[in-house]
Amino acid sequence: MTDPLLPGDPATLGSVRLLGRLGAGGMGRVYLGRTTGGRLVAVKTVHAHLAAEPQFRERFRREAAAARAVTGAHTAAVLDADPASPVPWLATAYLPGVTLRGAVAAAGPLEVPVVRSLGAALAEALTSIHGAGLVHRDLKPSNVLVTAQGPRVIDFGIARALGDHGMTRAGDIIGTPGFIAPEQITDSGPVTAAADVFALGAVLAFAATGRNPFGDGTAAILLYRAVHEEPDLDDVPARIRGLVAGCLEKEPARRPSVGAVLERTADPGAALWWREEPLRSLISGDEEDRPRERTAVVPTKEVTAATVPAPRPDEPRVAPAAGPGRAERAERAERRRGLARRGALVAGGATLAGLFGVSVVRGWGDPGPGGTVNSSDGAQLDLRKGSAKPGALRWSLTSEPGGVDAFQLSGGTVLLHGPLTSGVDGYVRACAASDGARRWELTATDGAPGVWGVAEGILVAPDVGLPLVGLGSGKALGKADPFSSSPLRWISVVGGTLITAYQDDTDTKELRAVDLRTGASRWEQERPGTQPPTVLGDTMLLATALGGQVLGVDGASAGTLWSYEGLKDGGDQLLAAGALPDAGNFALLTTLGELHLVGARNGERVAVAADSYAVTPGATAVGAAGGTGLLATAGSLHGFDPDSAKPLWPPLATLGVETSWPRRTGGVRGPVTAGGLVLHWSKADTLQAVDPRTGEPRWTRRLTGIAKVPPVVTGGTVYAACGEVCTALRLTDGAVRRTWSLPGIIDGLAADASGWYGRIGTSAVRAYNGVGG
Repeated sequence: MTDPLLPGDPATLGSVRLLGRLGAGGMGRVYLGRTTGGRLVAVKTVHAHLAAEPQFRERFRREAAAARAVTGAHTAAVLDADPASPVPWLATAYLPGVTLRGAVAAAGPLEVPVVRSLGAALAEALTSIHGAGLVHRDLKPSNVLVTAQGPRVIDFGIARALGDHGMTRAGDIIGTPGFIAPEQITDSGPVTAAADVFALGAVLAFAATGRNPFGDGTAAILLYRAVHEEPDLDDVPARIRGLVAGCLEKEPARRPSVGAVLERTADPGAALWWREEPLRSLISGDEEDRPRERTAVVPTKEVTAATVPAPRPDEPRVAPAAGPGRAERAERAERRRGLARRGALVAGGATLAGLFGVSVVRGWGDPGPGGTVNSSDGAQLDLRKGSAKPGALRWSLTSEPGGVDAFQLSGGTVLLHGPLTSGVDGYVRACAASDGARRWELTATDGAPGVWGVAEGILVAPDVGLPLVGLGSGKALGKADPFSSSPLRWISVVGGTLITAYQDDTDTKELRAVDLRTGASRWEQERPGTQPPTVLGDTMLLATALGGQVLGVDGASAGTLWSYEGLKDGGDQLLAAGALPDAGNFALLTTLGELHLVGARNGERVAVAADSYAVTPGATAVGAAGGTGLLATAGSLHGFDPDSAKPLWPPLATLGVETSWPRRTGGVRGPVTAGGLVLHWSKADTLQAVDPRTGEPRWTRRLTGIAKVPPVVTGGTVYAACGEVCTALRLTDGAVRRTWSLPGIIDGLAADASGWYGRIGTSAVRAYNGVGG
């Protein structure tokens, strides 16, 4: 599977010891390596003659940052990178699996329910990508990996920040013919998230038929067909043909948003098709016993449309995935009942098409007798103390790359999660925010948490296998684990009740409620297909995945309070919902851009605004600030009257929900508000403070780097992270108070009265003292 190192190959890169060669191409080489803690990684390097070009090295740096800016359940994450090294390199996890192209080649076209499930997963991935302010630009079957955890979108090597055109020469076409959108080919307009929707339609058509919707041929032929001819969808099953055809519209504005695709494909009760034969064997079987996709390693170079190189027969490329932009999430070890770890190599073009990971679901951790949980001493975190001076580094915790994949701050405690370097588990550690000292540490599952949080001093983290845990003590509350072993979908806290939703593939009720402080069961119900709820007081707004039913439900008793029937017939569906506490209303945004206001007490329609809000591709969320309703899409921030639903001010440009609206407990996002202002990233490097009553910017501050995380506010100070730099700004006028340069991309940010806390990639968490005053 690997070739030996040759004379002249580096023995180490950073802290990674190289074990052998995995592949090579026109851009550089890919090595198999091992970290000091024993984790296998794939390390992509750049050829010396390319690294000597300042423009290429700068692009490498940008693309490494772009790859790190993407997170989500169906995307991957970069572990480490050093664009400034004499040999620039980027490390991702070494993980087994099979590409979608390989899966279809081996098992045949997918059934309609599977294609729908695949579409939902890819739409979720694109939501994460677009929410980070990026467009993938090369979504295709060989950039979709089917793993034992489900599909993943990889290879962000040519991903680009929305609106960034600075590093590509005029006339260049980057992407894969047959999957490139017409506007990418003709350069007739900006390449937006809609281009990825076009590629998504082509991928779904391929998955359903086993062939490209624009047929076979040279790159030039496929490019011409994509611009001038209609796709051949005759073999696409009728049940999904309309969806695919909509995605493949020539005009970007006529394509559905990613959110609309997700609404039309989401089915939380769908089978886990990647765990069924024959895909299960393709993913987890011994490499010698299963088909192994191995395509030729073809040196490539960047070219214009007039100089397209000879393409591969199955998937011609116009230009390579320049640089090391493919992002792979840190390797997740198998759980206790997991499969043996095996590897598969896929190479193509100038890059490897994928290095994958295998995992299977494990049951929740046994809290043991007397309300205890298994403690962990396995996390290898190096604590270094700093200084008490204003603005100084207070403490740092450092691990090997991949050792810290999530953190949060609550009540003077910093919580860390990551996989252990040995064994099959992960950990959750609680540290004192004051000095970084460990308070407690528990064994958890190794997958990064998506919905964990703290409510009323209780850690709620069923997504990493923990029962309810007291934040101060690290002890389980109650004597039994209150959670189901079924796959978790979402959690929500309503008053003192914790509600969990599970994938309905067992005898477990789909919705389950427990007492937040004791874990005692309160109620169980079958309500299949519900989306994460919006909560106002004791009322939950519950809707099915397709928005066909909208209910008001009492969180304490599960009783139905009312049913809202006000959505249009003819395909209009609920896209997003939010609570408007000052008005006592729920706000419901539909896929047709209608905004409905519904009374939380009785479910009656208060108002509706039609044709007032353009739903753009990407993540969408509804919230409130200062008595004003807020609606954020991938590209616009709207303010609306919470009583009439009418717009209050013209929409403002915004980078995206995932970059500007932080995730709360349960995964629901909300705006950053302080001092009567709403703070958001208007561009990838520009922070803006807006008066929600008028929509007028109070101040705008351009910073250096690419924003990946929402700003945080404590007292009168705003902390904003752009790339490797964190800046403290005065809340009232945006004046810069101090900047800090860190040794890596800031992937997580939090703050309290003592200062701010940042996660650097997946290898460190640092605490800095506030600036004072």
